Amino acid sequence: MRAKSRTRSRLAFALVGATLLVVFFTHIGPKAIAAQLVRIGPHAIFILAPYAIGTAISALPWVWFLPPETRPGKKGVIAGRFAASGANSLLPFFGLAGEPTRLLWLERSARASGLAAIVVDRVLYNTAGVILLIAGGLTALVATSLPPSIGIAAVGIATVIFIATIAIAGAVSRWGVGHRLHTLLRKYLGDGPAARQQFGAQMDERVRRLLGGARRPLWLGLIVHVGGRVALCAEVFVALWILGVTPSVEKALVLATVPIATGLVASCIPSQLGVQEAAQSLMCGALGMNPAIGFALVLLQRMRQLAFVPLTPLLLAMARPKTARRADVRRSPALRDRKNPNSVLVAPLDRR
Repeated sequence: MRAKSRTRSRLAFALVGATLLVVFFTHIGPKAIAAQLVRIGPHAIFILAPYAIGTAISALPWVWFLPPETRPGKKGVIAGRFAASGANSLLPFFGLAGEPTRLLWLERSARASGLAAIVVDRVLYNTAGVILLIAGGLTALVATSLPPSIGIAAVGIATVIFIATIAIAGAVSRWGVGHRLHTLLRKYLGDGPAARQQFGAQMDERVRRLLGGARRPLWLGLIVHVGGRVALCAEVFVALWILGVTPSVEKALVLATVPIATGLVASCIPSQLGVQEAAQSLMCGALGMNPAIGFALVLLQRMRQLAFVPLTPLLLAMARPKTARRADVRRSPALRDRKNPNSVLVAPLDRR
């Protein structure tokens, strides 16, 4: 019954998004939207750069919250971030459903710590989004012709998101949710019920230690996430340029923060389908631009998704814990020094 209910809910949310998409596509007009899309040429490839840079930057804080001996290599950390980002864009659940894919780059024994690090990382990521949304709201108030209500609403939504984030982090730290999350993650972890309590206790203890420990890593992680978010904002600036609009930092910042605001109520819809098109069309109209530009802007971003999302299955297929690779090397007789069995050579010698 629960599975059927979840399926019906997902279909209902997807139907709402599809309806919004059709309504705004019809209201703006296919010809007006097509007129914007024909402006997209070879320069469209440049939209890939801000997303790639921002995603790579946002990959870093997570690994800092892992025990040093369990940390994946840089390639694994960045690959895991791209895989999670691709999965998040396809799966509903507030942009978090894809995050557990990052655990595939960890040994099984380290996955409780890895999930705890994800919890802390998402708290910082959401807080960085709050900072950016407040900046967008204040920019809308003082540097654009938008009605003051829009800027005030943005600041208000940011406040709600921040309070909810801190409240959830506090609840997780105080009461723990490790055993519940383990149930949801069994399809990734493959552990039986006997491991549930142990996994949950390890994760909850790690979350408490991270949130209640040194503040420097938390502040550093927040700063890095803000930098990653700013890099992602540049995507809108580049997209406006591709669409033939003279971009400005003010308009780009306001438009870039729209998905953060709509995410409060629309993250249950995969990729916020229809919601982003509607919101950006309305915002562009309020900024004195053709609403078709907002619709085309989102379509351009979805084209970028088509370039990166197909990489997700490939990255997941290549996922392998770094420590496991080292163990394979230690087991390889070709890479052992015969005089010192405990050492490993960089490469076998050719003695022919």
